[in-house]
Amino acid sequence: MTEVPAAAIAPLEESREGEAAGVLARAFRDNPLHVAVLGPDPARRLRANERGMRDLLPVVRRGGLALEAHAGDRCAGALLATPPFAYPLPPPPLPSLLRAWLTQGPRVRSRWLRVFRHLDALHPRTPHWYVAALGVDPPLQRRGFGRALIAALCARAAADGVFAYLETDRPENVPFYEAAGFAVVGESRCLDVRIWHMRREALSD
Repeated sequence: MTEVPAAAIAPLEESREGEAAGVLARAFRDNPLHVAVLGPDPARRLRANERGMRDLLPVVRRGGLALEAHAGDRCAGALLATPPFAYPLPPPPLPSLLRAWLTQGPRVRSRWLRVFRHLDALHPRTPHWYVAALGVDPPLQRRGFGRALIAALCARAAADGVFAYLETDRPENVPFYEAAGFAVVGESRCLDVRIWHMRREALSD
């Protein structure tokens, strides 16, 4: 696999939020939880994902960490995370929430709330870095961008002397994160979807 240079990983700039939202929307379109919440129509899932990411990214940039992987001038992938003591981030502004509620409908909103409450109940309460989302544009996957993004996050966690934590609902992601030093610390189910909870200790380099 081609190594991604460290210079290709950089903080996400405001001007590139729209492109990054599209990348993350495509990356998460077929995730089991997104299918369970948003339904079987891929186009609908893509639209909902992109709208949600456009609302989320400014919040993460202000209170957390948003990293971008570059492929030339193109956004290849993005990672969204919260530093110690920042979880949970505040919600998007009220107009964005109202727009999402109106466009998604009460059933989808109820399912998302069920997912968020489920994950929050199992979330660690001690200081840590939380990987809220990591996605690479599907045509650019398996080229090292995801590995470079998670390595950048793990370096920050190690420098802060705290562990890193994430959840994934894709079984193929488990060995990917294990290769980055994460270990499965629990499993759960929500909306009949299996979820792996993973943790990387601060001194596992």
